[in-house]
Amino acid sequence: MKISLLDNHDSFVYNLVDTLVGLGHDCKVFRNTVPAADVLAVPADAIVLSPGPGHPRDAGCLMELVDRAYGKKPILGVCLGFQALLLHNGVSVRPCGPVHGKTDGMDVPRETSPIFEGLTDPTGLVPVARYHSLGIPVAELPEDIRPLGSCPSDLGPVAMAAAFPTDGAPAFGVQFHPESILTPQGPVILNRILDLMTKEMDK
Repeated sequence: MKISLLDNHDSFVYNLVDTLVGLGHDCKVFRNTVPAADVLAVPADAIVLSPGPGHPRDAGCLMELVDRAYGKKPILGVCLGFQALLLHNGVSVRPCGPVHGKTDGMDVPRETSPIFEGLTDPTGLVPVARYHSLGIPVAELPEDIRPLGSCPSDLGPVAMAAAFPTDGAPAFGVQFHPESILTPQGPVILNRILDLMTKEMDK
C-alpha cells in the first residue's frame, strides 16, 4: 500500500514510519507545514495522520487535509490525528488528565471489531501506550461514531479507538500509540486497520 503520512512534529513519527515500512508499505512523509494540496497531489492508497503536540487546529495543514480528504481517501489518525478526525465530525476534545508514557488496558466492546480480536491480555484488556492529555468520553460520542475501545480518565472512560462515518472511503482513529513498544501488539493493530481499509475500498 502507498501511504502519505502527515508529520505533525512528534518524536514518534519515524517510529510510526518504520513500523509501516516494516509491514511492507511504501510511506511518503510530508511535514504539516506544506499545503494540503501538496499531500493530495501525490498518488496514495491511504493517508496516515501522525501524533503531535497541541491541538489539531494548530497543527499546520492537518485540519485542511482532513477536510479535503475525508471520505475520498482512506484515513487513519493516530493520537493528534484521531483528535483531528473527531474535530472534523463536530466533536471537541478537552483535558482528561495527562497520561504520558504509560501502558494502559484498553477495554473493547463485547462485539469487538476484528482489529482487536484475540489481542486481549489475561485481564481481558488490550495493552496500549498512552501519551495524551486531551480526550472525549465515550458517552459523549455521536451515535454515528463507533467506539472500538476505551480507557479510564478523569472524565470517565474516554475513546481510544473509533470508526468514523463516511459516504465513501473509510476513516479510523486511535488515541493510543500503536508504534510504541508500550503497545505490544501495535504492528498487528496497524496492519489490521490498513487491511480493513483495503477490504472496504474493494467492496
